[in-house]
Amino acid sequence: MITAGNSAPGPTPRTGWVLLTHVVSAGVMLGLLPWAEESPRPAIYGLFVSYFYRLATLAVLLPLHDAGGFGKRLVRSLSRPPHPERPSYQVTVGEGARAVPGRFGAYLFVLAVLAFFSVIEINVAKQEFATPMRVFGHELRQGLWLGLVWWVLDLFDRRITLRFDQGVALNLGYNSAEITVLALTVLTGGVASAMMETPWPYFIALLAWKTLYDVLDERKYPRGEHPAA
Repeated sequence: MITAGNSAPGPTPRTGWVLLTHVVSAGVMLGLLPWAEESPRPAIYGLFVSYFYRLATLAVLLPLHDAGGFGKRLVRSLSRPPHPERPSYQVTVGEGARAVPGRFGAYLFVLAVLAFFSVIEINVAKQEFATPMRVFGHELRQGLWLGLVWWVLDLFDRRITLRFDQGVALNLGYNSAEITVLALTVLTGGVASAMMETPWPYFIALLAWKTLYDVLDERKYPRGEHPAA
């Protein structure tokens, strides 16, 4: 379950830039398909891996900023603050009044569940897991490298969103877009992939949802720059 945090007008939307960076990212992944033997599965695994890398980066950046000095300047150069009115869509643990914001483990659990369904959807044929285990393992290793590419592209675009006056839980919620994108992809492109027995609908839906979500989010809640330290 995902809940919203809170926050008043600000920067000009950079929707053109966001769209351009997504087109470039998609182009890079498509350009690497021959290396991945023309299958989009490694690129799909790569997005899951890149989100794991982002969570790990987030865990490092917050204390690095608090340490001050060069680390503080580095963190500010790699991230941007959310729009003042941008909600923090946090994964919560528990139900109703007893629900509490999740920490890193909660996000990893949701990611693992979505990854499980995704692996089934893009590898099934005739109601069986059709990809040979040797090929599956090879594609997972390729996904680790493609995840690194996704992660570097996100760093270049400064997709990590941080508010230094807020705690870990709220900042995790500012960086939960991939959870929503992957859930939408599992329910749309993933189902189509399972029915058509090809990973391409999943891959196309993943790129479409990721682009649409980030462009609309930037249009409604444009991010600015960190104030001077």
